[in-house]
Amino acid sequence: MAHGHADPPAGLSPRFTRHLEHPCNLGELASPQGRAEMTGQCGDSIGVQIVVRDGKLAQVAVQPRGCAYTLACASAVSVLARGRTLDAALELSPEDVMAELGGLPADHAHCARLAVNTLGEAIAEYYRVAAPARAG
Repeated sequence: MAHGHADPPAGLSPRFTRHLEHPCNLGELASPQGRAEMTGQCGDSIGVQIVVRDGKLAQVAVQPRGCAYTLACASAVSVLARGRTLDAALELSPEDVMAELGGLPADHAHCARLAVNTLGEAIAEYYRVAAPARAG
């Protein structure tokens, strides 16, 4: 995976470094029920795919393309969302992602917004596509 920055950013928390060095839930799902890809103001993008079981996010896969902050935020949102009900996942905020990472520099807060917004779009697609199909 190509990153915009080769070296990990200095002075960030051990939790950020852990998500950066061992990102969670990277890849694609075989049969996602919802998916979205969004591009942030910096040009980085995140893809999110979800599988829902019993009203909860059973699987969350992320495909970040961009810098170290985008990768870490995508990993963090996947960890925070997995196992939550759809409503609880929709309540996740950029601040929740930043807390999971132990903080972010202000000039990279948009990466946390991108991660949360993309998750929200994947859930919205699930409601538009998969949920009506399951009900019918």
